[in-house]
Amino acid sequence: MKLREKFWLWGHPDGRYNNLYGNTGISRMTPMEGCLYLGIRNTFMVPVGIDVNKRQYCKSFKTLRQVGWECYNAGNDPEAVEPIIELAREFPNIGCVVFDDFMGQAKQKAVPLENLYKARERLHTNDVRPLDMWMVLYTREFGLDKSKDDDFCRYIEPFDGIIMWTWEEKDVPLIPEKFEIFKRMTPNNRRMFGCYLYNFGENKQATGKAVKWQLDWYRERMLAGEAEGVVLHTNTMADLDYEAYDVACAWMDEHGDEDI
Repeated sequence: MKLREKFWLWGHPDGRYNNLYGNTGISRMTPMEGCLYLGIRNTFMVPVGIDVNKRQYCKSFKTLRQVGWECYNAGNDPEAVEPIIELAREFPNIGCVVFDDFMGQAKQKAVPLENLYKARERLHTNDVRPLDMWMVLYTREFGLDKSKDDDFCRYIEPFDGIIMWTWEEKDVPLIPEKFEIFKRMTPNNRRMFGCYLYNFGENKQATGKAVKWQLDWYRERMLAGEAEGVVLHTNTMADLDYEAYDVACAWMDEHGDEDI
């Protein structure tokens, strides 16, 4: 398998972040165009509050290896996975769901632990095919209080995989230290990394230096078998001539066809 086949896009409806988070550019790039531009083969589709036609998006994703849909509502209503299971019946590359910003939303909505197990059981045992369940976890949310980390692990356990993200670029130097804690918290889970190509946490462009460092470091962890992939965020600034995207494209041109 090629390295690029282990990369995912964190996809949003085109234009979703125009004039937001300090971004003044007007983007028109769709998630599928973002995958093609970045040279990657998978996407998580996250509508972020916009009511989208999932079938239309899935048609555009036909040539991708894997597609996952955000399904946070399943934390409060496990039956929320049913429309995605039905969508998977028609589109064979749908292989998973993802719970975005899980810890932050779980605190607000008091997600019952048993609902996570119900959602996982339904995703794993349905008459279409087994679907995986992933969670987003930020480095700012763990590694501060071991007792809280230990308590949160009961919410990690139901998930097939966890994606580790760093929200603010200033915290990128903490990634190696945080990853050691992350590994201890995810002994039975698959792991991926998230990489922001725009610095949403600080309302400005990401730097090419920080992006290249992350991609190099994540590649090493993947080659060591400690993680299985990287999620690039996002298509909605990819056509605005921002340095970080140019660096990501150049990096993929250099490393994307390596065997892994």
